[in-house]
Amino acid sequence: MPLPARWERDNRLHVAAPTTSGYPRAAGVIGHHLDDAVLVEIAGVRVTAPVATWCDLAGLLTVDELVAAGDFLITGTEPYDGVTPLASHEQLARAVSSRIGRRGIRRLRQALPLIRYGSLSPKETELRLLIVRAGLPEPVPNYVLRDGRGVFVAMIDLAFAEWKVGIEYQSDLHRERAQFRRDIGRRERIEDEGWSVIYVSADDLRGSPRQTIDRIRRRLAGRRVVE
Repeated sequence: MPLPARWERDNRLHVAAPTTSGYPRAAGVIGHHLDDAVLVEIAGVRVTAPVATWCDLAGLLTVDELVAAGDFLITGTEPYDGVTPLASHEQLARAVSSRIGRRGIRRLRQALPLIRYGSLSPKETELRLLIVRAGLPEPVPNYVLRDGRGVFVAMIDLAFAEWKVGIEYQSDLHRERAQFRRDIGRRERIEDEGWSVIYVSADDLRGSPRQTIDRIRRRLAGRRVVE
């Protein structure tokens, strides 16, 4: 999962030590105290386990960033390749319940009920949260669409499946010529199944989120979902 934009140029290393020791101090290092976190070893380096790391980040991340990170932990790449994700929603819930009185607990409690399986990018999470907070029905992340014979058609980023309205987040990767051509064919196949597809870009989320919601609302209204 990509880091928040404000961290992209922050190359400092976060290092933790037992509470019985002093804070690690060195150039380019941010020191922390380690309580009872579970440790794992990756490439010969001891690090905190994924769920513990998510909890620790509650002191640094916003609620929405915690939701995006939680979506990643319980989803990973499983919808694509079947690889088991790093954690389950139940594990996150148990971790939150064990951190009463700890730093970031309020954000963790706010983020936990918003986490969903299926999201494959932070922007998909951001868009889903925008939709829900606007009072619209909650879309299903990465819905697998099949035709009448059960043949796979597409995986739709966010889907109002009952009403056959889909939302696709278009990153810059979709500007590549080969991808652009594939997207055209994919869109045609989705619409052949009676679906209406809405495309959303980073500019839509940054510059005109209200207009984006209005577009989605109108499309749903056309299917008699909302007024």
